Amino acid sequence: MRKEAFDQFIDDYENPGVTFEPCYGSHATTPANLVLEGGSMRVLFSAGVTDFLLEKDIFCENVIGVSGGAMTGWAYTSGLLGWTAYLNIKYAPDPRYLSLESWRKTGNAFNRKVMFDQIINTVEDFSFEDYDNSPMRLTAVTSNIETGEADYHRITDLRRELDYIIASSSMPLVSEIVEIDGKKLLDGGACDSIPIMYSFLTGAEKSIVVCTRERGYVRKPNPLNPLMARKYHEYPYFVDRLRNRHYDYNRTTRMLARLHDEGYCYVIWPDRPIDVSSMESSQQKLFDLYLDGVRVAAENYEGLMRYLDAPAKPFPPDML
Repeated sequence: MRKEAFDQFIDDYENPGVTFEPCYGSHATTPANLVLEGGSMRVLFSAGVTDFLLEKDIFCENVIGVSGGAMTGWAYTSGLLGWTAYLNIKYAPDPRYLSLESWRKTGNAFNRKVMFDQIINTVEDFSFEDYDNSPMRLTAVTSNIETGEADYHRITDLRRELDYIIASSSMPLVSEIVEIDGKKLLDGGACDSIPIMYSFLTGAEKSIVVCTRERGYVRKPNPLNPLMARKYHEYPYFVDRLRNRHYDYNRTTRMLARLHDEGYCYVIWPDRPIDVSSMESSQQKLFDLYLDGVRVAAENYEGLMRYLDAPAKPFPPDML
């Protein structure tokens, strides 16, 4: 049954008689920020959640995406139901898309030429205008490797500013540095994996957060830290952030759980550990993860609506 559902999902998108229009239409936006954690192929969970939100006409005014979360946010903001899942599931087995082979040949595990040129400009029916005409906007979070601080860039012209999404999803060690507007940028997860504080600082009264790790997950020190320290030795502030990332991440997730429990934000976590690799090529595993995201979002729907309908609560000062 799962295989039949997967085949139908792909067929729906590839049917030449079907046109996928942005689903935001003339709907009103939801006065909230949507914060999307990264996690490479784990964001298929987030894709399921965001597609459910689109189905329920929840169009958050602002989306803040990190790494793969920026790419998921790009599809959500464009109102393209199923787009993130379709692209990743269809192309996952192709080593030209995301693989160590791609890294060896191009310097980037996530092949920029394939994804951000050939696929969206030639192979698939993608319109930059779907994003530009949207009532929602995406902020892509990257890491400025010279300052060791997160960079938050609000994208208004997708074609012109696509490099910010590329930079946000450029994993250290297996990606080339992206230079934009005089900045040297890489994956945003190194400096702000889950930008809930930034969301509050924008003045948003409501924040919906989608995580790609289960509640209670504890990040361990990265065993590749010594290798990254050598590779990025010219950028000591960035190396410090990489070295201490697990401390920052675990503190953020502890705070996030408290904020959720006390009604300051609403967090959607996977309900079990996600068993896909960063460069997962199994289409069935990715499709199952996508369905998990849809299911968990549906299970959270009533709680989410209660949160959105409740009076806003100012950020607790003891967490500043």
